[in-house]
Amino acid sequence: MNWANVKLIFNRETRDQLRDRRTLFTIAIMPLILYPLMGMAMLQVAQFTREHPTQIWMVGTENLPESPSLLVDGAVNPAWLGNERGELLQFRAPGKRDKNFHDLVRQFHEDHTVEGDPDLINLMIDREMKSRGVDLAVVFTAGKKSTGESSPPEAQVEKPTPSVYVLHNSANDRSKIASDRFTQILGRWRSASIKESLESHGVPLSVARGISIKRADVSAQSKRQAATWSKILPFIVIVWSLTGAFYPAIDLCAGEKERGTFETLLSSPAGRSDIAIGKLLTVMSFSMVTSLLNLVSMAFTGLFVASQMAGGAGLGGLGIPPASSLLWLVLALIPISALFSAVALAAAAFARSSKEGQYYLIPLMMISMPLMMVPMLPGSRLDLGTSLIPVSGLMLMLRGLIEGQYAEVIPYAAPVCMVTFICCYLAIRWVVQQFNSESVLFRASEKFAIGTWLQKVMRDRHELPSVGNAFLLGVMVLVLGFFVQLAVGSSMPASWFDLAKTILIVLVATIGMPAIMMAMFLTRNPRKSLRLRLCSIPAACAAVLMALCFHPLVTWFTGFVLYLYPLQGDATGKAEFVSSLVDQAPGLWAILLLMAVAPAVIEELAFRGFILSGLEGLRNRWQAILITSVLFGLAHFAIQQAIITFAIGMILGVIAVETRSLIPCVLYHVTHNSITVLLPRVDATTIDGSPVLPWVLFSNDGAVWQYSVLPGIVMTLLGVLLLVWFVKNGNSSSLEESHQQGQMVLDKATMQSGV
Repeated sequence: MNWANVKLIFNRETRDQLRDRRTLFTIAIMPLILYPLMGMAMLQVAQFTREHPTQIWMVGTENLPESPSLLVDGAVNPAWLGNERGELLQFRAPGKRDKNFHDLVRQFHEDHTVEGDPDLINLMIDREMKSRGVDLAVVFTAGKKSTGESSPPEAQVEKPTPSVYVLHNSANDRSKIASDRFTQILGRWRSASIKESLESHGVPLSVARGISIKRADVSAQSKRQAATWSKILPFIVIVWSLTGAFYPAIDLCAGEKERGTFETLLSSPAGRSDIAIGKLLTVMSFSMVTSLLNLVSMAFTGLFVASQMAGGAGLGGLGIPPASSLLWLVLALIPISALFSAVALAAAAFARSSKEGQYYLIPLMMISMPLMMVPMLPGSRLDLGTSLIPVSGLMLMLRGLIEGQYAEVIPYAAPVCMVTFICCYLAIRWVVQQFNSESVLFRASEKFAIGTWLQKVMRDRHELPSVGNAFLLGVMVLVLGFFVQLAVGSSMPASWFDLAKTILIVLVATIGMPAIMMAMFLTRNPRKSLRLRLCSIPAACAAVLMALCFHPLVTWFTGFVLYLYPLQGDATGKAEFVSSLVDQAPGLWAILLLMAVAPAVIEELAFRGFILSGLEGLRNRWQAILITSVLFGLAHFAIQQAIITFAIGMILGVIAVETRSLIPCVLYHVTHNSITVLLPRVDATTIDGSPVLPWVLFSNDGAVWQYSVLPGIVMTLLGVLLLVWFVKNGNSSSLEESHQQGQMVLDKATMQSGV
């Protein structure tokens, strides 16, 4: 890489972007005017909300006690107003229909029915309120007098305490505001009424209060302010770094393709990697500037608006962010802007036009937004598990640094930095690869029509699925699996047969049928697309033995994953419930068929069959195996299971690529699932009756059996050797492929002899 060329390209692209008025408006001008305008709008809306008078219909005021008085001269007693303004509370004069409405409310709240239809009373009450044009109806009903010989004399002569019904419409904002205002007033009046009643009976107020519970916040105000800012600032910085990177990336790639200057740059003495890195540095610069400008503008506008809305207190005393937060945000902005800039630039290089490039922003936002939202959850914290999640781990580390919790952050700084660096490296490699691909840079622009596309797909079918077909099936499996599992999961199975039916429906409907249908209609050779070839006997035996040898490693890896991401209570309860249904199976054979054989066959047809065959069009088998394994893991939804199945998918991908057959993959998958099902059902009698199992397994309580360390390591090493054997000898393990190669050699020799 020639850094002089990189610098030259960086300066050129930066000057071009600074001359572009659209870029300048998006990066510099829009943050400076957008947030002040939003702040002005918020102030106007807040002022309108505060100043809007509420219309209140009070019914049954004759039932109010004389002391303490809630009303004075038809208005609320100023003693109970508090911060509310009396002129904002407007009361409607009593009318002829008040008594009917009063009886209607009392009947409903005492009998909870009106002609057998509780919803009818709500409709009638709402209709009465609308006819009066009021936002709130307050009904005072006379309380019931206490009777009985055991009642004290004072209770029999006192006027009963009325019941107060505050009726509002939650679908109407004005009604909700009126309810909030008047409920606070009623609360103050009620407290005064209780106090006066206790004093009249000579009961100290402390008796009614009971045990005094006092809550105290021992944190300093600066710590509280830092905790609030730590949730806001990282999110703003990361969101705007993605947004600020995307539009310059589109202009630097798709925009240059439209202007016809991209070919001129590619024909220069600078190498493709020099061009890619130069453009990447340009996009990074604009991404960082956009993020910082938006952060500064939003912070100043937010503080000003908060101070105006809170009467100078500033949004509950939020204050100014800690001075050190700016340093941490700038340091974190460098790798995160590099990551988002590389992803945006790679996507923009693939686009054929600026309009097409803008369509890619939504998928990138949808993928990135969950990673940004995880640190915003109340219970999220930085630990070893969350530190390994891209973007989320960095945001959680920023939260700890801004809050000054250095002791909690430092132990996980290394994994966060490692994951962030790996993501940046892979993204930059992707950019360079995109710029080195002629088929990406010079994609012809064409109009898209569904009918034309379907005709082209059916007409131009190939022996194997294309890369687009593979991704289409992967997305279909994920989307269908999501909705089908939601539909099926709404009702828990009641028996073993219901569980079996549910599992088979999910497997066949979301994975099996889409793969088979796409292989039949989108390819000319479905059998070859699904890798339905014979394999050699040594390859089949090696796959079974490798699954057996790798099972200790998978078991230990599963324990490590569950340590990083423990199962929550709901997931644990569902697992125990499913286990109880499995125990109702007619026999072990049924459990193995449902839990081991069916998932192995159906999942391998889709992932190692159709998807991996299509992704081999990338001309890089490791990329194909990696992407297939990622889709295989995501299809299992739960994060713990997704990580485990991703690792297993990598092994299965190697077997599929090297053998060109699905049979070894199915055998490996069935063996692995079978051992997983059988291991929890092993008992002491089975162990003692075997010459090998006592050396391999041990149990501390006689119920749960685990792999011994030394035998597990030996088995893992043997599994690695078998995997290496597949890599070295896998291409010759397909009998059908060997037969075809031999036939070609024979035909060639025959032609030569004939000549």
